[in-house]
Amino acid sequence: MRFAPSVVPSVLSVWLGLGSFLAQNTLGQSCVAVTTYHNDNYRTAQNLFETVLTPANVGSMTRRFATTPVFDGWAVAQPLYLPQLALNGGFHNVVFVATLNNSVYAFDADSGALYWHMVYGPPDTAPFQAVGGCTDNGFNKNPSGGAGIVGTPVIDTSVAPPPIYFVTKELDNINGTLTHQLKLHAVDTSTGNELTAPIVLAGSVINHAGKTITFAPEYQMSRPALLLSNGTIYVGLGSTGCRNYPNYGWVMSYTFSTANGFTQQAVFNTTPDLANPNGKAPYGNGGIWQGGGGLAADASGNVYFETADGNNFFNTSTGWQGTDFGDSIVKLTPSLGAPSSSASYFTPYNDRSLYSQDLDLASTGPVLLPDQPGLYPHILVGYGKAEEIYVVNRDNMGGYTPNGPNNIIQDVPDPTTGLCATSTQFTKCANQKGTCGWNAPVYWNNNLYFSSNPGPLLAYSWTPGSTSLPLAACPTVEAGFSSGNYVSSASPSVSANGTSGGLLWAVTWLNTRMGTLRAFDATNLASQLFQVSVAGVGGYPTPTIANGTVYVATKARLYAFGIKGSSGCKSSAKAAPTAGSRPNREDGVGWSSRGR
Repeated sequence: MRFAPSVVPSVLSVWLGLGSFLAQNTLGQSCVAVTTYHNDNYRTAQNLFETVLTPANVGSMTRRFATTPVFDGWAVAQPLYLPQLALNGGFHNVVFVATLNNSVYAFDADSGALYWHMVYGPPDTAPFQAVGGCTDNGFNKNPSGGAGIVGTPVIDTSVAPPPIYFVTKELDNINGTLTHQLKLHAVDTSTGNELTAPIVLAGSVINHAGKTITFAPEYQMSRPALLLSNGTIYVGLGSTGCRNYPNYGWVMSYTFSTANGFTQQAVFNTTPDLANPNGKAPYGNGGIWQGGGGLAADASGNVYFETADGNNFFNTSTGWQGTDFGDSIVKLTPSLGAPSSSASYFTPYNDRSLYSQDLDLASTGPVLLPDQPGLYPHILVGYGKAEEIYVVNRDNMGGYTPNGPNNIIQDVPDPTTGLCATSTQFTKCANQKGTCGWNAPVYWNNNLYFSSNPGPLLAYSWTPGSTSLPLAACPTVEAGFSSGNYVSSASPSVSANGTSGGLLWAVTWLNTRMGTLRAFDATNLASQLFQVSVAGVGGYPTPTIANGTVYVATKARLYAFGIKGSSGCKSSAKAAPTAGSRPNREDGVGWSSRGR
């Protein structure tokens, strides 16, 4: 792989928080890459190397570009960014956008010019019809008529050229028969060409009754962002939007090499024992969707996720069997080994109430905190539609306590329905009505940030080392919020220069799905510093911040905002050097080249 001389590092990074490599170019500028959802495998969403955008100057941002032509399908995934990538005979900063038409666009990150656009198979429209099928975020209304690439891809900088991995949902004509398939692809980021034949997602498990549960792709979809951890690609799957069709939660893992292509490593099913013996509803469910949030991984490669409604008591007179994980937070080994004890899962004690009111945990994804001082060094924070926040010890997650209370570090109830003195009070969430927790929480500098539908954005302070109540009981609420300001929001992102200059970025929208990009002082959500319209948005428009520019992918275009004359990763390179090697962290915040 070739990189511009200007990004050969004069100084390698120190570890900050989760740790990420950062390089300075010859112009003295830090060049950051965003190669995975929410910047790292802990899913903190923090870019700690933002030196251009600050609370003092963010109000002067202007639009750098809006791409043309319009997309062939809505963009639902978060954009990804590579600086100084070798393509078209030079070195360019490139931002990648995936759409529901199973296509990927590669744009110049500074001008919006299109480098390449490829379609990787016909999108699957059958489960997304307005009548007679399941719908998700109105996917049937987008130009593709269904779902293609929904989950955010991941870029692998350990391979040359670096591939971008993603999952397509396809309705393929195989020998005259329309066939539903999900496929994992590896595509050259320089050209858009496939590096190998895509692999069709498939798998089965045998439950405790001896019944084989086989993956059925028609009513399954890969909404979570892909996870790349220690060379293994993890794919999370759930339903296409409703529990009335056969579906389960699945995790599948794969390795990739340019010589051998993809090799499946393991398959896990969240609810194998909930299969109805007569083959009819209720189905297993327990899907993994997470509002588009990614599966997370710790430093040892263990994999974490949250699941949707699953009737954990179905088809058993003795109650929950400890082998099915609806409405749960789950930890798997790197080889997808199932939880063998209560140390590796958490199911809220009021699981039955959550199930009956459609209050699943999978409306969000977990965030793993950087190592903490004190008794609990490894902590996970989960969230769900009920707006209940779960602070969990990753080394002993608490299992299931049917009579309560939850056996976790801290349980923080819903703050917006009378338990905290927030500026606006709401009705509790039930059956998709009321104020519902949505989207993965994010972390920066001992603060945790949460979004809810229809708002507000919330910030909780965090006390490292506390053994009882590390998370504040009540939050700070976004500036000027009142009921009706907006109906929905995406998971936020954070930019900062280490522990200073923090900005919280979020996209919110009205019933018309007309979106607004907003920036807040991350130390005080009562201070909104910037907002601008980004037109119609699709599913989960999480902003991407890199090198002084904020990128938002919408239904039709990629928007970029920055500070004139200051934003962008600049290079003085004119010609390609010989191939170099570079460190790869897979946490996605940044990589750099190292010349040989």
